[in-house]
Amino acid sequence: MSPQPDNASRLPPGLYRFFWEYDQQRLDIRKHCELIMARIMARGDQQAMVWLRKVYSEEKIRNFLFKKGWKVLPPRELNYWALVSGVSERQRRELLQKAKDTDSVWRNRIVH
Repeated sequence: MSPQPDNASRLPPGLYRFFWEYDQQRLDIRKHCELIMARIMARGDQQAMVWLRKVYSEEKIRNFLFKKGWKVLPPRELNYWALVSGVSERQRRELLQKAKDTDSVWRNRIVH
């Protein structure tokens, strides 16, 4: 049995609804930061977004956006998080273009 994360590194119960398919008691905000950031950035409400900005520094958020965020976030959310985390306008445009140029599984789906 793996050890439980300490209380300081646990996800607050108010955010469990965003991680319904995981054992929320075992989500560690340090170890699973990319999963947590991606989910809250894409689907979070105001309370979740405020919590995210308190827990993760702007630098950590920016690093996520440049490393993985452009691959996993919808363009609208990517743009918002780039704006609030201080990404320059030029870099923000580049991130958005990179995201749009990515071949999405959903983009080429057949609609009946």
